[in-house]
Amino acid sequence: MVITRLAEAAQLPNSAGTLYANESGTKTWVKEIILFNANTTAEVVRLYNVPDSAGSAGTAAAANQFFERTLATLETVIISFAVGLVLEDHNDTIQGYTTTASKVTYMIMGATE
Repeated sequence: MVITRLAEAAQLPNSAGTLYANESGTKTWVKEIILFNANTTAEVVRLYNVPDSAGSAGTAAAANQFFERTLATLETVIISFAVGLVLEDHNDTIQGYTTTASKVTYMIMGATE
């Protein structure tokens, strides 16, 4: 197993959206998520580990939220998982959003099998 970048650097939306979706027949371990606030004001970031819903992407909710933090201007946060968040089913997703669209950059690192 080799750790690779699972998602290209992109910006968080301002409503819950899919950042990474597990492919069919694949098992994924998310090892790190890197966040950077490029805005001139603080941004609240929320992330979710959402199980699939009968093969379709599920919905972000309090029950599957795993991260919430206010990022200061120009702050970088690295979230590391010792074992990794495991995505096993088709369309298990990592979802997230922030206060202002296109201001917080994210990158998801992990491994697939």
